[in-house]
Amino acid sequence: MHLTAIERLAAHGTNLPPEFVKALGEDLEYARFGAALPELPWFGGIALGLDAFLTSKAQPHFAAMLVARAPVAFGLKAAELVSNGALVGTEAGLAFLAGYFAQVCVRRALEPVTQSLLATHARAGESPQSTRNRIEWAQSLLLMQDLHGSPLVGTPAIRTKLQIRKASGPKGIGRGLYELMRVSSHDAFGEAPSKLEVDGWMRGLYLFGLALGSPLARLSALTGPHLAMKELYRGPGVDVFAAIDQGLAQAGTVLTALGSLIRRNSFSVRSKQKLLALLPEGAPADVLPTRAA
Repeated sequence: MHLTAIERLAAHGTNLPPEFVKALGEDLEYARFGAALPELPWFGGIALGLDAFLTSKAQPHFAAMLVARAPVAFGLKAAELVSNGALVGTEAGLAFLAGYFAQVCVRRALEPVTQSLLATHARAGESPQSTRNRIEWAQSLLLMQDLHGSPLVGTPAIRTKLQIRKASGPKGIGRGLYELMRVSSHDAFGEAPSKLEVDGWMRGLYLFGLALGSPLARLSALTGPHLAMKELYRGPGVDVFAAIDQGLAQAGTVLTALGSLIRRNSFSVRSKQKLLALLPEGAPADVLPTRAA
């Protein structure tokens, strides 16, 4: 869902500062990487991605930190590094920031929908995390169906939607982008994954894309049961498409404020507090959009 949301942000980003519009136009893959980052640790399992959404394992450590511990602090440190021209090119850095902050906003906009569905669609013996994974996976397929007339599973087109580096293939992350992530992670969390770990996540996602793009995927359990569960996507009190657009609208406001910080290279405590007023720190369930409104 977050990768699809980034495509919508790039295509309809009229409320974004011009530097972000340019960056999304030139470096969409870096924006996808920023949007995918909190999910990438799921693809580092034994099966290197093929078991990412098919098991009941707990949320990976780094994913939990990026989603719930200090997602805004991580993004602000990355923005400061990009503002100083460190580690990656300007457009690439801005695209990464656009993708990262957009997923934070979209994730929070979707959380009230997810919370209501968790209460009504849990299966006997299923962990809350497994229920969440199942719901979000079904919503992803239904969103693709809504936008493209097909979830694209079983076709090569699905692989392009999962491309988060400039060149296709199973290679890992570039050194500059990794250092941007590592320094930001150390600043926000006091720790960071190794490059070897991140490269494994990247390869896992690549393999997952190959599996989803194969004709056999159409016949697998990856699609069938979920597409019948439209109440998970649009129904009484549930509108995933509208929630994504709500999140992208907030992302425009946040990126406008962030762009101002970057242009002035102003990352004092006071300056960062202004952005935190728009996007408070914390887990999605603790910082619901309705509270900020």
